[in-house]
Amino acid sequence: MNTPLIPLGLAIIMITVGLSVRLDDFRSLKDNIRAIGAGLIAQVLFLPLLALTIAIAMKLAPVYAIGLVVLATAPGGITSNFLAMLARGKAALSISLTVMTNMLAFVTIPVMLSVAFWVIKDPLIANQSTDDLFALPFGKMVIGVLVISALPLALGMALRHFFPAFCERIVTKARFVSSAIFGAIVITSFVTEWGSITAHWSDVAPAVILLNGLAITFALLVSRAFALSIRETITVAMECGLQNVALALVICQLLLGNGALMIPASIYALVMNVSVVVLVYVGHSLIKSPKPSSFDV
Repeated sequence: MNTPLIPLGLAIIMITVGLSVRLDDFRSLKDNIRAIGAGLIAQVLFLPLLALTIAIAMKLAPVYAIGLVVLATAPGGITSNFLAMLARGKAALSISLTVMTNMLAFVTIPVMLSVAFWVIKDPLIANQSTDDLFALPFGKMVIGVLVISALPLALGMALRHFFPAFCERIVTKARFVSSAIFGAIVITSFVTEWGSITAHWSDVAPAVILLNGLAITFALLVSRAFALSIRETITVAMECGLQNVALALVICQLLLGNGALMIPASIYALVMNVSVVVLVYVGHSLIKSPKPSSFDV
């Protein structure tokens, strides 16, 4: 999987996310500061700490523990905006959370990973030699995530701002291409690590499934604490349940240089689809069908 085409594919995905962003999407958010705050707290702070807690409690091997935290630090996924709308959530809120978490990722990912490396490296927790695993290239991580995530996202947003008509014509095709690239990255990771996935499924899959379930649960609890509406709550839950698996895989392989780290993210790519179906069902059960334009409020 160690090929220049992988980060290039991820860059295309992030440009496509940027192409979907309109300034109008953000105008109503001044009245939704609580929803933005709840989403950022749940995803940027609680989710990585939750992954770290699960890894320690379930006594995951250090390589899988770090892989789980990498997954949890990844920002919102490429399809979360569409699926939030499908679940009758708030499209503008979903787009805003996706953009903000991806733009902040070059800071949040290295910082949260540094905390995780420091905790898991503790000899009372790690029961094997971790000298090679825990050589976190902090500077390389910051630059790498900036180049493959934040900058392409900013480029896509700039293109949408200066060439709106052109972007409107190509955005549907761009989303199709990006979805295909996302699928190719995930499938490639499966093929590359299939032996390890099957060999360690019983060790890793329960932690991944638990992370997905608790991530959504924590999102619901945080949303309740912030007194969010049902549509806002569904949106925050969708953002927390759907991670940018492609970015997590690239970080594990290209920036950390350890293919075994990809196993939690590879499994999560399957697990999160189940939670998506549940959230869409819940959204349709609790929320009356709004007018099409109200999705953008």
